[in-house]
Formats: sequence, C-alpha cells, structure tokens
Amino acid sequence: MGENGSAYTQRINRVLDYIADHPDGDLSLSRLARVACFSQFHFHRIFHSLTGETLNNHVRRVRLERAASLLKASPEARITDVALEAGFPGLAEFSRAFKAHFGFNASDWDRKSPLPNSKNCKAPESFPAYSEQELESWRKNQRLEVRLTKFPACRYVYIRVHDPYGNQRLVDAYYKIMRWLSDQQVDVRDVVIVGMSQDDPAVTPKEKCRYDMGAAFPLEKTNGGLLSAIVRERGGSLRHAPSETQGLSTRQIPAFQAAVLRGVGDLASVDRAWQYLYRCWLPHSRYEPAELPAMQAFVRLPEEIGWMLFDLQACVPVRQF
Repeated sequence: MGENGSAYTQRINRVLDYIADHPDGDLSLSRLARVACFSQFHFHRIFHSLTGETLNNHVRRVRLERAASLLKASPEARITDVALEAGFPGLAEFSRAFKAHFGFNASDWDRKSPLPNSKNCKAPESFPAYSEQELESWRKNQRLEVRLTKFPACRYVYIRVHDPYGNQRLVDAYYKIMRWLSDQQVDVRDVVIVGMSQDDPAVTPKEKCRYDMGAAFPLEKTNGGLLSAIVRERGGSLRHAPSETQGLSTRQIPAFQAAVLRGVGDLASVDRAWQYLYRCWLPHSRYEPAELPAMQAFVRLPEEIGWMLFDLQACVPVRQF
C-alpha cells in the first residue's frame, strides 16, 4: 500500500485493537466509526474491503473466541457469566451464536478438546469479494477510470423503501416517482434519478434496511458536475424541482465532491464498480468518504435497458485528508 493506503490500514487496525480490548463494550457501528474517524455511512464498506469480513461478523467472532478462551481457562465457570463477560447480551444470544459458529452447543463442549474449525464468516451478500489485482484487471479491461467531480446542491424528491431487497418494493417506488414526474410534466431527460442506500445489508438486518429512490433537482443553474453531465448525455436540460410533491418526501442535499465510477451491465458488474471504489481507489487516494451516503445516479433508465441491466454512476462523496 502507498502512504494513504497505510493510513487507512492504521485506522482499521485501531478499530481491530479497540474491539479486541473492549469485547464487552459498545461495539456499535457508530462507535467504531468514531474510533476509525470515518463516516459511519461508509465505514462498514471500508472495514469489509480491508479485512474481508463484515463488521458484525468480526465483532461476533472476537466475542465468541473470547468466550471460548474463558470457558477453557475456567472449566467451572457458568456459561451465562462467560457470555456476559464476552459481550453478549444474554445466554440465548450467545448459545445461538456459538452453535452457528462452531457447529454444536457450548454446553456440549468438554472445554478441553480443540474446537473444530469455525464456519467461514462471510458477508450476507450474493457477490464474491474480489482481490485488488482482480479488480484492477477488470477496470483496465473495461477501460474505466475513477473521476472526481462536483455533485451540486440539490432538492431530492424521493420515496424511502423499507426492506427493499428481494421483492418488488424498489420497482414500485421507481414507477411512482415516474408517475409523479409525468403528472408534473417533467421530461425524464431533464432530471437525474438517484438511488441512495441508507444501510448495508452486510451490517443491517435485511428487514431493517432502507433505500431511497428519487429525483435530484439542482437548487441553482449549473453547467458542470455530475448531474449536468448525465442530463447532457441524455439530451436534456436541467430544471428546478416542481413545487407540488404530492406527498413524496423531500430534502436538500448539500453540494459535495464525488468520486464516481461508471457501472454498466448486470448487478455483478455494478458490484465490481463499488468494490473497486472502496477496496482499490479510496485507500490509495488522498480522499476519505464524506458524511453522506453513497449514491447511484442512473444514466440510462429501466425503460431504456430493462431491469436486468444497469447503466449508472457509482458515486461516493469524498473529502481530502
């Protein structure tokens, strides 16, 4: 790693040390993001990219290994006491985690025999994690480059979808946004559709995840930046947001600098773009994620290429070290 890559590694190592030293303490995403001095919107991706393990899986594994050491060192200790000392909220949670990890109940272990190999701690994601070399080879073959660009201050008109994955909810939200634009006589070429995940399913339980689907309207006339580039490619002209939002949610997004990489193809191709940004580009750059969620700005829409293919700009808000 270069100098900045080393800085990322040092910050993640600080988190790993903190987890090891405080297994029974507050190991929440917000707390550990503060330890690393990273935005919690992006910390889980950076942690997974540099360690190959999700934050939740790592914390659970460290606590289980701590509990196993305590049980082996104190054969007469009550399992409940050990579970609490290792950071589990209670015996039931510890018992489930122990069995899932080691393959049998903690009460069945003689506390002398070597524990069998634990099950692999894999992120609950459907795509494989690629090495830096694989991602660099993919990027070069695709002739892609990460660009730094401005994302202008905008008004975001959106629908928040809860439990968005593996069902029709995101599609329904998209078409509701399209109907609203049509009712307001807004040409889809004059607006950029932006998706924004508020959570990562590798960290947050699937049913608790939230995803915003909406349209971004610049607050001021602008001839540069990401939104202008997408609208020009679509043959449109940026316009301000309609005043009538018909019950949709709205908020202002401040202007920010963005690192963007275009993802074209199926979901696996888009996932590679995100992996490249977090695993390869960010750690070797002079930037870190800003305190805003990552975004997907759609270049071509499902009406143009269908729902099985995508053409979007993977966009990470960044700031300099």
